[in-house]
Amino acid sequence: MNRIIFIIFILIFSINLQSKVKALNIIEVADGVFVHQGEHFDVDDTYQGDIANIGFIIGTNSVAVIDSGGSTAVGMSLKASIREKTSLPIKFVINTHVHLDHIYGNSAFMEKDVEFIGHSELPRAMKLRKELYQRLNLEYLNIPIEKSIQVPPSIFIKVNESKIFDLGERKIKISAYPSAHTNNDITIEDLKTGTLWAGDLLFIERTPVVDGDIHGIINVINQLISLDVNLVIPGHGTPTKNWRKAFEKHRNYFITLRDGVRKAISEDIGLQKAIETVAQSESKKWELFDTQNARNVNQVYPQLEWE
Repeated sequence: MNRIIFIIFILIFSINLQSKVKALNIIEVADGVFVHQGEHFDVDDTYQGDIANIGFIIGTNSVAVIDSGGSTAVGMSLKASIREKTSLPIKFVINTHVHLDHIYGNSAFMEKDVEFIGHSELPRAMKLRKELYQRLNLEYLNIPIEKSIQVPPSIFIKVNESKIFDLGERKIKISAYPSAHTNNDITIEDLKTGTLWAGDLLFIERTPVVDGDIHGIINVINQLISLDVNLVIPGHGTPTKNWRKAFEKHRNYFITLRDGVRKAISEDIGLQKAIETVAQSESKKWELFDTQNARNVNQVYPQLEWE
């Protein structure tokens, strides 16, 4: 009964948004694979809920949504974009990880036959971050707390597990990883076109972020580089066919970060000074470097202190 009431609430909320909905700018990067590229804004600066790459895959029977954006409004715009391309039912909404710019559009897709898919650790991560994300959505997007709605997965992918889902003459492979960018990262591979949605296990142009484990993200990148795919869609930045070079650049940043933090610790350089000095050789290679690199040092320093 509670679920029925919740769905009715979402439908009413969605109807109220319909008159304001505009479809997103969508690019077909491979046959039946569509991406909306988010802008390079920081969550703490000019955040508008539309900074992540989101999109969808169309099979002959159904559609899978890959990440849904940072708000119900962005999710509704994504749904409008889908309806410009196909009338097929949306079967799956897949979240690559917990960060708020990837999950809060889920509420736009709350319909009877839609299944939500994510890492087995995603529901716990959502709960742990819920209050923080509500505050951020209120502060930056002016979304009242009661309308900052989380929709957790109903289908789970466990660590080191892969599952195949069929959209109709198009199978997608979803794989879950140990702690890396977060502790709840998954990738989605469209087997028909050889397209990999990497989520935030790959950043292009924008400074990468580690919110999980520095060793884990380097290990997972090493694993992803060995894949046999044609195109990779990053969580942020431009989809690329030169994806091995992109992963190598991504990995090199984290190796530089890790080694720099280790050196700072060994030389008794405190956290604040480390934030100012570590990985500065990478500063010209990435957008939003100062803010993101400082966060990364702050995340990694305590981890490596206890090696």
